[in-house]
Amino acid sequence: MEVFIKKVLLCFIVVLIIGISVFVWTNIKEDTEIDDDVVELKELPKPEVTGGERGKLGIDKNINELNIDDYLGRSDSVYRDMRMLEDPGNYEAIGGDSYLSGYVKGFEIVSLPYIIPVSGLPKEVGDTYIGDTLFRLDDGKYVANYEESLSIIEELFPKDKYIFLMCGGGGYAGMTKEFLVSLGWDSDKIYNVGGYWNYDGKNNISVKKIVDGKIVYDFDSVPYHEIDFSKLTKIKIEPNSIKEPIKLSDEYYGKISDEVFDVELDLNQTRAFLIDIPEEKLKADNLLNELVDKKANYINDLMESKKSFIVRVNPTEEICSTYISSENFVLIISSRSYLSQQNIYSYEINLPIFRETKLYDVVKFAPTIIVVKDGEIYAYIDANKDLIESDEELENWI
Repeated sequence: MEVFIKKVLLCFIVVLIIGISVFVWTNIKEDTEIDDDVVELKELPKPEVTGGERGKLGIDKNINELNIDDYLGRSDSVYRDMRMLEDPGNYEAIGGDSYLSGYVKGFEIVSLPYIIPVSGLPKEVGDTYIGDTLFRLDDGKYVANYEESLSIIEELFPKDKYIFLMCGGGGYAGMTKEFLVSLGWDSDKIYNVGGYWNYDGKNNISVKKIVDGKIVYDFDSVPYHEIDFSKLTKIKIEPNSIKEPIKLSDEYYGKISDEVFDVELDLNQTRAFLIDIPEEKLKADNLLNELVDKKANYINDLMESKKSFIVRVNPTEEICSTYISSENFVLIISSRSYLSQQNIYSYEINLPIFRETKLYDVVKFAPTIIVVKDGEIYAYIDANKDLIESDEELENWI
């Protein structure tokens, strides 16, 4: 009996060992098959920019909103949607959505306007976010504003992965690719797949919902990468690293400037004495209108020539008016001596001239100071919102 029990026990142990071995082998085989699938991922076509208006945004010809579903879920890739949860830009004006109303499954949200300053948007959209950014443009090159800036980008956009970029219409995605390539990323591993507004696939995740008859956005469910600037270390700009302002040649700032910008006050004052002489006043009015066009064209020419300068805009119809519309107006005018000391080229214009310049396409109020860098609006002051309470603060802003 004892021998029989031992044989039974031995058989049980053998069966158990065989069972465990089969289970382990089966799982190892399954894992191996999965790994083989990952290794044998379908080869991606080389990025190729499409034609037409979409091509100007850098949208890819081969992988875009029409077939992105076929390329989702790849272990060798990351997927980034470059929109903001709520963009200050008026994207409704071009048929889009300023809110993140939805996204494609697998994409994670990384807001481009928090990474670099955004410019060149359609004039109907206006401005997007203009606050703190990880990088700034300096002489056409991106420079880190924080010690952690580059490591954040490397984490969000790993160089050893393929990177699929999307946004609302394709613009932010195109800007992101240009930015990454400028920092050394491989352009052949980055795809601008276009815009969510044109996506009609099966992997749509809606964020916009109707609750009790009202539109709400469920941002809490969005895979969102927040950039908390308060936790980052600002890179201090050493005084000796600040470049001296470049004085432009007389071709742009010589006699032409004097002729255009030094006679308006006299002309306005002359008109004040001609009110009772209609014919003479009409002549003065015509001269003043010509001067408005001449000054506006001068500013526009500077922008088209990619020049850098500062414009002070007075909230007046005539330069000799004493009308003041903001507490910050006095501060704005007081910047004149500071700009002169710093050899920064600046101009003072009033509303009629301002309305005829390209500046007015973006900035719709006065008084203000507008910084133009390389022909593009770089920053401006909203005197009714920006809290600038002293000359020192204004100088620091400039």
